[in-house]
Amino acid sequence: FADPHIGRALTAFHKQPAVAWTVESLAREAGLSRTGFAQRFAQKMGVTPMQYLTSWRVQLAREALAEGQVSTVEAAELAGYVSEAAFARVFKKDVGVTPAAYRASRA
Repeated sequence: FADPHIGRALTAFHKQPAVAWTVESLAREAGLSRTGFAQRFAQKMGVTPMQYLTSWRVQLAREALAEGQVSTVEAAELAGYVSEAAFARVFKKDVGVTPAAYRASRA
């Protein structure tokens, strides 16, 4: 990535998407203040760090569910969610269907 600070944060959460990342912890990875990181990330990426992380996690879960590799509980864990219900809400908001319905439609 062209911006080395943002690149360090992206690398960290791409390698470990299930970690309970916060803007503060990502800022530490990037070597920036919380505010500086959040502003720079949004400017460079067009979304907030947490929006990006949520989208990335849902994408990972979608791929795993589509390939039939995991259950919905395992997809939630893969995406860093402790609660399957919270994962299902986020997934449905992003994809338009529940994780179970998505998995069934790809089977």
